[in-house]
Amino acid sequence: MLINNEFNEQKIQSPLHYIWSIFLKNNFAVFAMWVGIVLILICLFADVIVLYSPFSQDPEHLLSAPYWVEGGTTEHLFGTDDLGRDTLARLIKGFQFTFGGALLITCAITFIGAIIGSTAALTKGLKASVLHHLLDALLTIPTLLIAFILIVLFDPSYQNALIAVSLSLLPQFIRGIYNTIDSQLNKQYVVALQLDGATNIRLLRFGIYPNILEPIVTLINRIFTMAILEIATLGFLGFGTQSPDIELGKLIADSIDLSYLSPWLIILPGLLIFIIIMVVNIFTEGLRHAIIQGED
Repeated sequence: MLINNEFNEQKIQSPLHYIWSIFLKNNFAVFAMWVGIVLILICLFADVIVLYSPFSQDPEHLLSAPYWVEGGTTEHLFGTDDLGRDTLARLIKGFQFTFGGALLITCAITFIGAIIGSTAALTKGLKASVLHHLLDALLTIPTLLIAFILIVLFDPSYQNALIAVSLSLLPQFIRGIYNTIDSQLNKQYVVALQLDGATNIRLLRFGIYPNILEPIVTLINRIFTMAILEIATLGFLGFGTQSPDIELGKLIADSIDLSYLSPWLIILPGLLIFIIIMVVNIFTEGLRHAIIQGED
């Protein structure tokens, strides 16, 4: 894209700058981006911003209502649970475990999956065929079932839940990268780079990856969303985070018996999971549309 400065000179924007300029025009996506940054900061500094310890009990304030409900006070903004523990502090701590774990899983899968998927797509012969059929076999099994099987092999814990979720989602990302790169190998620009003597690394860096940003963003968004849901599901079913640690799915499970007395103990963690997924999806959808328009 050509832009004019004060000296009436023309300057060509780089593709990334052009995509970024398109993205900034989407107000919803920009708002979601800033909310996402705030969520990341909360995740990083969760232990600093809480006013109460999420594990300290207060027998004088059992099942206190949130401040917006009749009988609620500003001393505990989101109320307390059946042991007098501050709900807001426990929500922030649970958010740190769920959101932070999903971020770690997404980063690890993106790095490892990109290497394996790219190598498989550029490799021919017996190795590629074996990996191709192995991925097909793994993809026939639901990811949550794979996570359950792996948790059974390990002891239920937060760390083992992250490992299980990572291993269950990794084949999906590898397969997605493999298919995306494989669809580009017969394109003219790839053939031209190969005829020019480009190595596989150079071919991926300067040829293929800049042209598959949109499907990669979609893949990463899908992996993150599934990681959030699977971590929360394992915690809810008792196969993930164990006491005294807390996580959003476990918060919901621990409050099931209190649903009639304190429904907010279930509603708030579920609402937080919904907000996380919505924010990430709005941001990635805006980024995806910016990439598509930038390529046009």
